[in-house]
Amino acid sequence: MSLSPTSDKILSRDFLLHFTSYFLMSNAFYFLLPTLPVYAVNALDATDNQVGYIMGVYAIAALIIRPFCGYVLDAYGRRSVYLWALGFFALLLGLYHFTYTFVILLLIRIFHGFAWGVITTGGSTIAADIIPEKKRAEGIGYFGLAMTFSMAIAPYFGGVIMGDDNFFNLFTISFAFGVAALILALVVKVPNIKTGDTELNLKKMFDGRVTRIAIVMFTGAFPYAGIIAFIMVFAEEVGIPSVRAGFFNVDPEAFFIFFAAGVAIVRLLVGKIMDRKGPSGIVFVGLTVTMAGLILLRYTDTFWMFMACGVLVGMGNGLIMPTVQTMAINMVPLECRGAANATFFSAIDLGIGAGAIALGYIAENLGYRMMFFICGLILLFPLIYYFLFVRNHYYRHVAQLQKEQAHA
Repeated sequence: MSLSPTSDKILSRDFLLHFTSYFLMSNAFYFLLPTLPVYAVNALDATDNQVGYIMGVYAIAALIIRPFCGYVLDAYGRRSVYLWALGFFALLLGLYHFTYTFVILLLIRIFHGFAWGVITTGGSTIAADIIPEKKRAEGIGYFGLAMTFSMAIAPYFGGVIMGDDNFFNLFTISFAFGVAALILALVVKVPNIKTGDTELNLKKMFDGRVTRIAIVMFTGAFPYAGIIAFIMVFAEEVGIPSVRAGFFNVDPEAFFIFFAAGVAIVRLLVGKIMDRKGPSGIVFVGLTVTMAGLILLRYTDTFWMFMACGVLVGMGNGLIMPTVQTMAINMVPLECRGAANATFFSAIDLGIGAGAIALGYIAENLGYRMMFFICGLILLFPLIYYFLFVRNHYYRHVAQLQKEQAHA
């Protein structure tokens, strides 16, 4: 078994190649995130509830597959599993050309969710393997910017590519980005970390040590589903206006850019703070800031107030995600990172999948303003739960693991 790099250099050749490949793959995904609902409604005559299911089944499919991919990543090694999943992901991007009915689209989304579950689990695990141990939180924070930058630019450019319902160009360019991601991934050198123990059991699919962290992520991701699935519908319903910036009109879709700016600002700092000071202060600030951004959406009716909410929610996401993921990785041995990451991301998928469906019904009955207000209140649970049940549990497991490694 090859161990993690002993060098203190984070931005190695393989890290940068893996980052770029992951960035391209994420762009292919986010091109479709805001545009598939438009495709479903305009080309397939889907209803509002059906649009919610397009989001929900994708996340639920990823949730179903993650425990198995965590097991195979640890048992068989990261590289081959990741490459097969990335190739399947790219192929499915091309198959969107043939979604002539809503049922076919739903089936493609399910299989795409399976591929996404393996890619995101495997990609994050590979990044953790490449990053030096002493700078793990910092490196994971940097790696997360691949998804952040995609989230900032791809939804906007997805709309530009689509134009007036030009879905052929949309699906073709998404497919090209997926293929490019696969080509780059083929040249990344990945540490050969695997147990070789291929017997399947529940402990290899879910790591019980990170269950409490998973609960924090599930309850944190549940309201985040409201942003992913409904923020643009909300902007249209309440009439968020465009503003003039020089020669250009800036549309409400810029919310994603401001969101990503908030993520990027804090991610450049949060890893170093986590490595030196620990997670608790970051978790408190992250959840509180996210809560403020979601509650403020209830009272938003101007462009800049809307963008301020995007920055706040983005900053909260940028604080919480790398911090809690680093906690999960710090609690388990090297060869168990796949299962730990699978447990972590499964919680996020379950929160987003359940949230997208449940919040759709809340929005129908209470309106989008009240839905976002409720999303903010939901975050009180993970905030209280963390300090009552997670903080001390985390430090105990880290100390135990360090003691075991010292005696190995």
